[in-house]
Amino acid sequence: MESTPAKKKRDWGKTVFLCVILSVPISNFLVFWLYVNFDSILMAFQYREGKEIVWGMENFTHLWKDMTSEYSTFWSAFRNTMLYFGANLLVTLPISLVLCYFFFKKITGYKAFRFIFYLPSILSASALVVIFRYMIAMNGILGTLYEAAGKEPISLLTSPDHANWVILFYTVMYSFGGNIILLGGAMNHIDASILEAAELDGCNMPTEMFQIVIPLIWPTLSTLIVFAFVGMLGSSGPLLLFVEQGAEGLNCNTLSYWIYTQVYYGGEYYYPSAIGLVMTAVGLPIALGVKKLLGNAMEAVEM
Repeated sequence: MESTPAKKKRDWGKTVFLCVILSVPISNFLVFWLYVNFDSILMAFQYREGKEIVWGMENFTHLWKDMTSEYSTFWSAFRNTMLYFGANLLVTLPISLVLCYFFFKKITGYKAFRFIFYLPSILSASALVVIFRYMIAMNGILGTLYEAAGKEPISLLTSPDHANWVILFYTVMYSFGGNIILLGGAMNHIDASILEAAELDGCNMPTEMFQIVIPLIWPTLSTLIVFAFVGMLGSSGPLLLFVEQGAEGLNCNTLSYWIYTQVYYGGEYYYPSAIGLVMTAVGLPIALGVKKLLGNAMEAVEM
């Protein structure tokens, strides 16, 4: 009987501790998502009728018409958004993983290569775009190579057939820095004795990478994958630095850039708010589902 008050006290302390810990993410959600986006959520259900603001579902009806229209910008923007998402998940992340593994194995010159791949993350994005634009310009390095090969230089960033692929290439080439820091840090925390034991057992590099290293850094890798799915419908390249109002004409529009142009150039707030709300409603369950699947995969590996 005497242990009951002490037990209750310990339970109360545990409850207070959990409430304090949970207050941080809850406060972050309330302040930096709900408060910031509260007006946008309301505007999704408003539209202009003459000079008056009317409540209704007109914006969502408009979005459905755009999605089912043959000449709508929506599907081209969606296609490009998926291209950027796929490039990040299926190209940038795997290449970053392989690079980090070779840096982890301390290949010759790994320090220099690690600095080279991380350098674009240090430089200003605006300066980096200016340098890249000069390199591919008709009077730049690429144009000189075309002339040396006896071919007519192409203005890649003003061509609807090339602009989107050029920006996508730029996005992939200069996106390794953050992944290298996170994945490299996770690999450096692997106990060296585990790898030494695997080496004594005759483990080769592919086996070591896929059966030892990746499972040991899975929490970090799975977090990056979940983050990729969280921003899936908002995936976009640095379009603001490459193009201005002509993204649609260059076939390089994305959903996020489409929303931006409607707000900045068209002065429209209500319809873009509805698009953003639908993107959140679709993207959230996908991200949570992917997180659950990755968690189950990790549990299966551990068993």
